[in-house]
Amino acid sequence: MVESSLVATETHNALTASESLVRDDGSYAPYEYWMSLWGLRELYAYGLDLLGDLYGRDVLDCGCGRGHVSVMLAKRGARVTAFDTSEGELATAEGLARANGVQIKFICEPFEELSLQDESFDLLFGTFVLHHVDLARACQQIKRVLKPGGRAVFVENSALNPLLMAARTHICGRFGVARYGDDHEHPLTPSDIAVIREAFPNACHVHFPSLLLFRLLDFYVFKRRSPLLTALLAKLDGVIGQIPTARRYGYLQVIHIGKSA
Repeated sequence: MVESSLVATETHNALTASESLVRDDGSYAPYEYWMSLWGLRELYAYGLDLLGDLYGRDVLDCGCGRGHVSVMLAKRGARVTAFDTSEGELATAEGLARANGVQIKFICEPFEELSLQDESFDLLFGTFVLHHVDLARACQQIKRVLKPGGRAVFVENSALNPLLMAARTHICGRFGVARYGDDHEHPLTPSDIAVIREAFPNACHVHFPSLLLFRLLDFYVFKRRSPLLTALLAKLDGVIGQIPTARRYGYLQVIHIGKSA
């Protein structure tokens, strides 16, 4: 399925000043289609509401990629540190931070082997990162770097819908339908969530704020050819997404973790 690695391919190498602007809701012109397709502005808002006020807080952006989420967090008053394993992505992120007039500390390290000090962050935030890492080891790092009473929120994909998973396995990469990602990553399964809950007993909550299902057809099958169809598929997700049980079978979820005080 489409995720952060695909989004990066849509970004222009040279951006105008207006294209470099990141707003405090996460809006960022080169990602605008994906922000709309995935409903990311709403998911960011939901996740940030779970974190609470960021002003003056030490926040770690996990798997920051090209840095637009890092900039969003900094514009909300957070003292932001961000990490990723790609030096090229981090160089772009540093440029984006400069263009937006915010200071962010970027480090090139894997999630499982962070060199950050123990209990050094109030809050953690991440988008589409957990399904790329060794969850058990990453959870140990989350627990280690969070201050007592700290919280972490991750916007992630979900493997709960068997039809989506069947399409990912048997259709993507065939019949003219593109395939993205690789064999080393997969949408988070109930077993993956169990690993997180084992690391944070009684302090891991999974939320399904919205439904991303029919909008996926806009990219994979209809390829954005019809604005009317794009709007219709978005409306269909919105209507069916009013049913809480139905939202569980969309492609996205928000994972909220707390560390005991």
